[in-house]
Amino acid sequence: MRGSTDGSAHTTPAAAREYRVDPATGPTGNTVTVPVDGSLRRLRLRVTGNTGRPAARFSEGEAYGP
Repeated sequence: MRGSTDGSAHTTPAAAREYRVDPATGPTGNTVTVPVDGSLRRLRLRVTGNTGRPAARFSEGEAYGP
């Protein structure tokens, strides 16, 4: 993930890591929360892999400000 306060200079607000998404774990199993700095105005998300299938997958995103 990359973030920016001005749209041109980007930083890494959250380090790359494995996030587990498992609908079998209950109603929030398909949800991953990644906390980032509230001053960011733009976010870029890059999905690079999938531990359960051979392709990366992303279906929906939401961002909430302070």
